[in-house]
Amino acid sequence: MTTVLNQDPRLRAMIMPLFRFDPRSPDGRPFGLGTTFRIDPWGTCATAFHVIEDMLLYSGKELVLRDEVRMVALELEGIAYGAAPLSEQAWRPLSALYAEAGGQTPTLFHEKPRVRNLTELARLTISRSHQKNEMPCLPVALRKLPVVGEIVMGYGFANLDVAKDGAPEDRPFSQYLYESAGEVIEVLPADPSSSMPWPCFRVAAEWPSGMSGGPVVDRDGSVIGVISRSWTGERDSTATHFAGWNVAERVFPSIDGFAPRRYKGFAALDDDDDVRFLGPNKEAADAFAHDHGMTMRAVSCNLETGDWIAL
Repeated sequence: MTTVLNQDPRLRAMIMPLFRFDPRSPDGRPFGLGTTFRIDPWGTCATAFHVIEDMLLYSGKELVLRDEVRMVALELEGIAYGAAPLSEQAWRPLSALYAEAGGQTPTLFHEKPRVRNLTELARLTISRSHQKNEMPCLPVALRKLPVVGEIVMGYGFANLDVAKDGAPEDRPFSQYLYESAGEVIEVLPADPSSSMPWPCFRVAAEWPSGMSGGPVVDRDGSVIGVISRSWTGERDSTATHFAGWNVAERVFPSIDGFAPRRYKGFAALDDDDDVRFLGPNKEAADAFAHDHGMTMRAVSCNLETGDWIAL
């Protein structure tokens, strides 16, 4: 199925386009990379590793951005008509990233070690521009395998900011959220001997360039994978699924793998065992509990109902 424009404000609050820019050229135009989406209430986002791969290098044993690169997400909640102005706060900076990747030793001494994509999953931390209400996020099902024959929906920023008809660099930014549904036609397990060793599934849908890194959602509304490979004009696209290996649960530790709408964190509990504070930081939860005479515990919690279990 071809892509269809979807500017639902609810989805635009959770799914964002990614851009890169050179801090040495602050007046230069940011370059569109792909798509990312929010997966918990604390700013954690998911994307496909290949979307950010070329911007990374190894510094010691850590993955870091290259010195000449900065990465931002464009946060536009709501619907804008025409060439709407962009506020400075709409550009949301990357504050942290995590991925499990490999390193390739260069053949020439003057070259730097190359980063190798091993999992096609990456975690980004991107704050919201405001705290007027709770941060919206998509429910993620880390242990739900796609099934051949089921219909899934992919979301992303197809052809993100691609210049048309020789449009100049000072043209307005073009960033529209699209969706495209299709039938799962093949599900493949992880294969360490492959050049793309992560588990994946093929979908009879067109997910053009720019949708990479976007969520793939099943009929229950849960995200079961990340758009991995897409080609404009093709009717067969590929996504990386979370289930079938334990990498996804390490990359996205705030998600409870047993329930797509439960989050793992540290809670402050009152005398009735009701959650009064929940967050990813143990010290912050402990401080809140101490200041309010409560108990701090590691929990898995459904934020909609308040139900929790101890971890």
